[in-house]
Amino acid sequence: MYDEIIRLSDEAEQKGFNVGEAIYSQSFFFADHGLLLDEGCQSRITEYNFCKQFSCPPYPSLKETPPNIIDDFLIIEQEFNHCVAKQREEKSNA
Repeated sequence: MYDEIIRLSDEAEQKGFNVGEAIYSQSFFFADHGLLLDEGCQSRITEYNFCKQFSCPPYPSLKETPPNIIDDFLIIEQEFNHCVAKQREEKSNA
């Protein structure tokens, strides 16, 4: 299952599609979404939301923030912005 997700991610990136949307829409064909809900990922999203809502960094400084946290936050922000833009587009087309 995870190999297929990686393949989808690579293919979406190569073709210029939004990776998160591509994985989500295609995953219904081959994955049990109960298995995809990872507690660590959910905790990272909660951490991101807290930091954004209260304008506080996850660590005292950028230098002290592990690179994977920065990468995760950037991915979450990108996906969030994509979803907001898509909702606005759908509302304007309605």
